[in-house]
Amino acid sequence: MAELSLAHPHPNSINLLRNCNPASPLTPFDGNVGAFAHLGAEHYFITTNADFVPAIPWPLKESHSVYLRMDMRYGPDDPTLWPQEYTPQYPHMAFISKKGARPELDIMWYNPTKQDFVVGSAITRGLGRLSLRIFSALLPPLNDLVRRCTELQLKKTLAPIFAQVMQHLTLLIEQLQCLPTTFPKMLFALTSFQRAFLELDALYEFETVYEHKMKFYIGPSATGRALAKCVGAFTTIPSYTQLLWAAGIPVWLVRPVEVFDIENILKVVPLQEPRFGLADDAAHGEGAPPALYSGLNTRDKIKAIHEAAVHTPWYRNPFETGFNRESSPARELTTPVATSSRSVAPPSAPVSAIASRNRPTTTRYRPYPPKTAAKSPAKQTERDKFKAIAAPEMPPSIDSMAIALAQVDRDIEPYTSDAADKRYVLPEPALFISTVADRTRRALHHWTLLSQGFIYVLIKQPQLLRPQDWRDILEGHLGRRGAVDSKEYKRGQRLEQTIRPALEICGIDDVTDFRNTQVPVFTPREAQEIIWPVAESNFRFEFCALDKRASGKDRLEEVKKCFAGRMLVNVPLGMSTVGWASSSLQERHRYVARTATLMLDWKTKTACPTIIRRISDHHPWSPIQMQDLEVAVCRYYTQAFWEHFGRAAVVPLRLDEKEEGEM
Repeated sequence: MAELSLAHPHPNSINLLRNCNPASPLTPFDGNVGAFAHLGAEHYFITTNADFVPAIPWPLKESHSVYLRMDMRYGPDDPTLWPQEYTPQYPHMAFISKKGARPELDIMWYNPTKQDFVVGSAITRGLGRLSLRIFSALLPPLNDLVRRCTELQLKKTLAPIFAQVMQHLTLLIEQLQCLPTTFPKMLFALTSFQRAFLELDALYEFETVYEHKMKFYIGPSATGRALAKCVGAFTTIPSYTQLLWAAGIPVWLVRPVEVFDIENILKVVPLQEPRFGLADDAAHGEGAPPALYSGLNTRDKIKAIHEAAVHTPWYRNPFETGFNRESSPARELTTPVATSSRSVAPPSAPVSAIASRNRPTTTRYRPYPPKTAAKSPAKQTERDKFKAIAAPEMPPSIDSMAIALAQVDRDIEPYTSDAADKRYVLPEPALFISTVADRTRRALHHWTLLSQGFIYVLIKQPQLLRPQDWRDILEGHLGRRGAVDSKEYKRGQRLEQTIRPALEICGIDDVTDFRNTQVPVFTPREAQEIIWPVAESNFRFEFCALDKRASGKDRLEEVKKCFAGRMLVNVPLGMSTVGWASSSLQERHRYVARTATLMLDWKTKTACPTIIRRISDHHPWSPIQMQDLEVAVCRYYTQAFWEHFGRAAVVPLRLDEKEEGEM
């Protein structure tokens, strides 16, 4: 074997045990164990306070590429599975709990199987969600961690990454709970959630336990001190080694073999290679996704892993296509245009007994005139979309919203004439109801078959559809029909292209006409439970779109705080009697007040009601003031929607609480 130069001695020429002295206290630069590493053309030695030396996950001299593995993790580049290089921008990564160290957190390393993937209907058999069993196991540790972090926020100022990771967790738990998707996407959402949870847990531990030890540790050595059961970190920086060593965290100091001098190393061990799932050869072949990150900077690598989780287009609001117009009302207006405020008698619409509990019997705030007759004689024969539908299959109206919608002043000219603003994210709830019972049953049946597919389309290719398109979908007309040049044929062709992403992912080659399938009979309650989530999602998407257009600001997370559950799609039926739909005035007030605060910077032709402009003056709120604010917010919302979209808003509905013993 050729002799190496002194600048690059071969590891065989270095005896790491020449200073071995078990009786001597170990310093941060000594090693309970040590190992050799060959990186590129150079040789290094590694010392550590742990009892093993893991393989180094990042090269010191060559560019490194990060890939997703088959288990939707990042192999040795995953900071929850393998030690990474210590970086001051993400110091908490070294404090992530080791797998198996805390049994109550074992679910955060769980790798789901196909049995944990619950598929939807037979039509959308390739789409599903995480099983309730696994999802439920995630909630107790999540709730406990969020509680502890919230309490910590009240005691001290935290680094911005705290809020970022908490927001990541909120987004990811929503995706796991709400969105139908493919098994790989579900798996990626779960592993991203697990990684964010472990990172937030490490942040909490760093802030409450280890940061103080790193800054203020005083003592000659750490001999006899048990190491924390954390992932730890690699570093080439001696000062970082001292910090982690002082905190009792596993730290691996990497140095060129030529600088080995007086270090006390008690044992030499081989590098421990990772044993978890790695990418197969096909994962990087033709057609495979590109590398998530390539380079030498660990900080940028961790940042890329963060962004991959939260920037994945889980779903997008179809209304966003309207926000990019060169001239939007929010930008054109600099101040609200005031109009006269006229008092009118409350409408004669009936008020349900359940929805009116805890409310005053009179309406005290009436800023808008009653609606005028439709300007176009042709529209007089159409259903008035500003009036609630009374049908046993339709969920009950929220009276404050239904009354406000009926009082929208349609004499005010809307800002927009864009045809896209007359379209809907999901079917307008009224489309389910027909005077012909069979048509109502058919619409309900077809939606139960196809709803998950259309929710998936919000992920892949979000579009707004016209009411007639949604009628065809609910009737089962997804394929092409009629003469080639007919409107029916072109409409069917367009619908087929719209639903195609969902059908392809489900393995369906041909679009089926569902009109001849066996249609079950739905009870009024079953029909309401099908329609309510459609109305609720429409309302929430429209609310987000209106706020962005009226304020000119992108503040989705703030808007979602105005909804119970803070999700946009697949809202659970359990939310149908809380939030805006609650029978308690005090419960509703929490969400009404948040909405009023957002409305302060809305640009509209109608003046913002005084009670909204002075919302900060009312503390505490009396029941009468709560009611006045609710009336004002509902009327301002429905009026603003008309002015910015030129049509009736889809307003939220509610479900009556089931009687005892009702199935």
